[in-house]
Amino acid sequence: MSLTQEIKDFALDLGYSDVGVTTADPFTWFAEEMESRREAYRWIIDGRLRMIESATPTNFIPEAKSIIVIAFDFSEEAFPPELVGKIGRIYQARCYNAPLTRINGARRQLFVDYLEKQGIRVMPGPGVKNVPERMAAARAGITTFGRNNFAYTKDAGSFVVLTAFTADVELEYDEPSIEAPCPKNCRLCIDACPTGALEPFKLNPRKCIAYNCFSTQDDYAPTATSYIPPEIREKMGSWIHGCDICQEVCPRNRPHLKAKFPVNKFLSRIAEQFDLRKVLLLTGEYYETVLRPVMYNYIHDNKYFQRNAAIALGNSGDRSHVPYLSQALEDPESLVRGYSAWALGRLGGEEARAAIEKAFSRETDESAKGEMEAALAT
Repeated sequence: MSLTQEIKDFALDLGYSDVGVTTADPFTWFAEEMESRREAYRWIIDGRLRMIESATPTNFIPEAKSIIVIAFDFSEEAFPPELVGKIGRIYQARCYNAPLTRINGARRQLFVDYLEKQGIRVMPGPGVKNVPERMAAARAGITTFGRNNFAYTKDAGSFVVLTAFTADVELEYDEPSIEAPCPKNCRLCIDACPTGALEPFKLNPRKCIAYNCFSTQDDYAPTATSYIPPEIREKMGSWIHGCDICQEVCPRNRPHLKAKFPVNKFLSRIAEQFDLRKVLLLTGEYYETVLRPVMYNYIHDNKYFQRNAAIALGNSGDRSHVPYLSQALEDPESLVRGYSAWALGRLGGEEARAAIEKAFSRETDESAKGEMEAALAT
């Protein structure tokens, strides 16, 4: 048996659904496309991911000869309705960049350990200095593309996590599958996006709900700040971590969404405890027991969870949330106070207005005061 086949068999035995191998040649088209959209993508071009540099694997492993891409299918379980529409499925599945102390992180590390025992030097992903994984997966023959910019496997649709490993050994390369077999003239994903972030095979990240959930953090990346424009907030619905809308409407995902799968018991426990009002008034204990197990990826300062919960509650149209948002006007974080004021203004009513006026009279932070003034003007 060849080394390539041994590697593929080991990955499949670990529970990965697809494995492919491609060359370590530069992703020239990807680098050129990133450069042409530098302004919109500065946060990952000039930030820690260094995406243009990462398009040339030899920048990080000079001896790079191959890229091994593995796919993990998270489509074969149901997700609790209490979490759907609030937390993206990929995060509920706890398989994206999972810590080593969790099963999916341990699975990835087992694969790295196996490769290294074969004498292979690898640059494992996801993370800093990793190749563009969706491009690598298509070049390795395990995915195709969708108009919504997601990668699709034959069996999992777009509900898949890709991880690429740049290796210093020459392997047997698979035939590329760089194509987009979407239904002809289908625009369901593009038309469904509430913020208009999509056009065929292109995404405006600044309008993307997922981006606004977790990349809008001060000092997160170049050009990124904690500010979310009001016109985006109003269209974020109840999402606080990710967004699945363009995947949910996709005909290529329909078989997975209609299929009857068991709900993960751990997720069910999380769902029983999940409450946007408790996210708004977040405590350390609630973060550790309810949020951190599924939302460990991007947000590491609780005020951003609170901000997102305030937006979601403001978009709910449910004035029973007014007392909770009023309480949040006393939060130590000005970001939370400001967005809670916005949410109260969006919900409207005498009780909400009175709470904003009272908070405004004592507010000292200019940003929060600006949010309160805007809310009182609605």
